[in-house]
Amino acid sequence: MFSSSGTRYSVFQGYVPNGTAIDVSAQVLSKLFCASSCSKTENCISAYYNTANLTCSLFDSLAFQQGDAENDIAVVNSIAIPENLKTKYFGT
Repeated sequence: MFSSSGTRYSVFQGYVPNGTAIDVSAQVLSKLFCASSCSKTENCISAYYNTANLTCSLFDSLAFQQGDAENDIAVVNSIAIPENLKTKYFGT
């Protein structure tokens, strides 16, 4: 878990969102910058950061599936996902 702009995020390695992104940015340097973009975007509750191509996609949903364990990172606004749902969605 980490914080950006006063918002706490949970990080889930190896997951990608299902659905249509509300915004996509290229050449984002880190998951922290990606999470920061989410905290500044209305209705954003999760972000997807791909370390291989440095893209950041913002989402207004919590639908996820397993992805590449090395390159895929899901970043979720902690207020949007209660502890009991973390196990359901991410098995953690």
